Amino acid sequence: MVGRKNQEEREVMKVHEYGDCSFCQGEVKEARVELDYRYKGRLYVFQNVPTGVCQQCGEKYLTARIAKEIEKKIQKKKWAKTIAVPVEVFTEEASV
Repeated sequence: MVGRKNQEEREVMKVHEYGDCSFCQGEVKEARVELDYRYKGRLYVFQNVPTGVCQQCGEKYLTARIAKEIEKKIQKKKWAKTIAVPVEVFTEEASV
């Protein structure tokens, strides 16, 4: 148990250096966020994801390691919870 706690503490201390935002050149800082992820026509929601977030425009950046972990979780098809999401389709008449 002690070894695992030390490993978790080291991981928390690791913060990826994201550089500036490629859209607005704002500062990107790491934060834990809820991430909506679309993959093969489906919507997945991940919570508490370590993500780079632009402090100016809000653009989100994933490291390669986090993106691979998300794809692994999608392939496992095993979820902590599932939610229902309402969907509305606009007609041509509604857009005029």
